[in-house]
Amino acid sequence: MDNNQIIIDLSYLREVASENTEFMVEMIDIFLDQTPGYLSSLNDAIESKNWQKIAESAHKIKPTLGFMGIESARETMAEIELNASKQEDFENIVLKYNQMQEVFKTIFIKLEEKKQELLAQDN
Repeated sequence: MDNNQIIIDLSYLREVASENTEFMVEMIDIFLDQTPGYLSSLNDAIESKNWQKIAESAHKIKPTLGFMGIESARETMAEIELNASKQEDFENIVLKYNQMQEVFKTIFIKLEEKKQELLAQDN
């Protein structure tokens, strides 16, 4: 997945928030605050090859990506979760996770930009 192709579509969040900018910013802040911890748990689970923890961590990350409208990354997390729950294709899990580490750096930057845009609109 090319980082330039990462699309963040906040239309679902906008709908849930009923266009409430303050709520949208709060949700982005929560995502930016919590997701690194989830990724760290996923990393630890992969390092210890704990199938159940890998599946649980991917499962926690997946809906937040959907909520932020980052469909491509949500699909990758779903794939990691599925492989882990079936206890198969560990190499693919590692490969996808390594790709996602770079993707998340871009996601965090782009969400921070979206947040600044929202804050600028609100003033």
